Amino acid sequence: MTNYLETIIVHYEETINVIKEARASNSINSEQIIRALNTRDRVQIALRKSRFVSSSKINKLIELDVAIREELQVILNATNSNKIIEQLAQGRETLKPSPEAWWWKLESIISPHPWDDWDWLWKVLTVAAWAGNVSLLVNIATRFLGGGVGLAGVVAVILPSILTLLQASNEFTQAGREGFEKFLEKLNLPKQYHERTKFGSTMIMLGFLVIFWCSLPLISEFYKRKGFRNYHDSNLGEAEQDYLKAISLNTDNVEAHYNLASLYEKWQYWEKAKKEYQIAVAGNLPDAYNNLGRLYIQEKKYPQAASLLANGLQLAQKQNSTSEIMYSLLKNLGWVRLEQGRYEEAQQTLQVAIGITQNPQTVKYIENQASAHCLLAQVLDKQKQASALEQWQKCCQLGSRLNPDEDIWLHLSHQKLHKAGKKCENSKR
Repeated sequence: MTNYLETIIVHYEETINVIKEARASNSINSEQIIRALNTRDRVQIALRKSRFVSSSKINKLIELDVAIREELQVILNATNSNKIIEQLAQGRETLKPSPEAWWWKLESIISPHPWDDWDWLWKVLTVAAWAGNVSLLVNIATRFLGGGVGLAGVVAVILPSILTLLQASNEFTQAGREGFEKFLEKLNLPKQYHERTKFGSTMIMLGFLVIFWCSLPLISEFYKRKGFRNYHDSNLGEAEQDYLKAISLNTDNVEAHYNLASLYEKWQYWEKAKKEYQIAVAGNLPDAYNNLGRLYIQEKKYPQAASLLANGLQLAQKQNSTSEIMYSLLKNLGWVRLEQGRYEEAQQTLQVAIGITQNPQTVKYIENQASAHCLLAQVLDKQKQASALEQWQKCCQLGSRLNPDEDIWLHLSHQKLHKAGKKCENSKR
């Protein structure tokens, strides 16, 4: 057994010399290293079976162990050693050496990189980034699904979900982690960069989701415009769905709230309309002040209507709103003052509204210009002024029975004109 131990030690030295020569000529491969390590296993077996081992053999073995350790440290710590390390790990898995065989323990041979001390930080940052990914994904999915799914909604939810789940598999499952590690090794990426690469890939996903989330207001605008087209094409059901999607994607889209309220008002869903108008009012939309104020007038809530319309008028002036909205606010405010019995204020306000209609550049945008004349006629009647008849004539000439308010006032104007022996030519009836 002593001769066998001596023989195997010599063979062990030869395998180490082969490794040295191969490394020097840059032709090293995993087979040469496995042969040396396997030979070291045989040396260990021979040591166990030997009854006596001379000090010279022990010193020789120590020298050879130091030599192979130094060689392996140089080889395995090289930047292009990933493939060799992987093959050695596979060889260890196949041979299953004894626990005390330090020469197979690559982790004890490979010198740790100084950056490895910071791996814990990158792992913490990766988990934090994942928390952001999940939060954004849930937020995006909730917004899309909250307004009705649709094909675009399905695609918008599925695409980031698949990407997130794939990356989650790479991070939180053993198979995924091993696969990702192998992928990085195939790229010959040094191990000290692996945790940083995982963090970087997670941040890229987070960036994608952040960009997607920041784009939701733009997508909301798309649905709002689509709903507006459907509304004017009389596709009211589709318009409602479009507005709901726009609001779900961006709750601050006040114009979508306003348009939805107008649709509900057309359907005579008064409570739903008021709710949406109130949200639009909170968004400082003068049109919403006007329409909500008008609904309050119909409910005989005159103080609330007056407050809304007066504030809306100030806001419209501040925002340089169109003449159409200025006219509507003034007309409705004059209406409130009429109902409140404040006739002088009503007269002044309605005359200003009528003055807006005298501009040929703006009158074409005002569809209900008869309303101010009809209201002013009622105010002048209350004041027993003869000029009321002239306003009843204007009311009759310009009024439209398609407008529910003007329909009532047209009937009243006919009564007034008939009583005075007058007739009316109305081209809109």
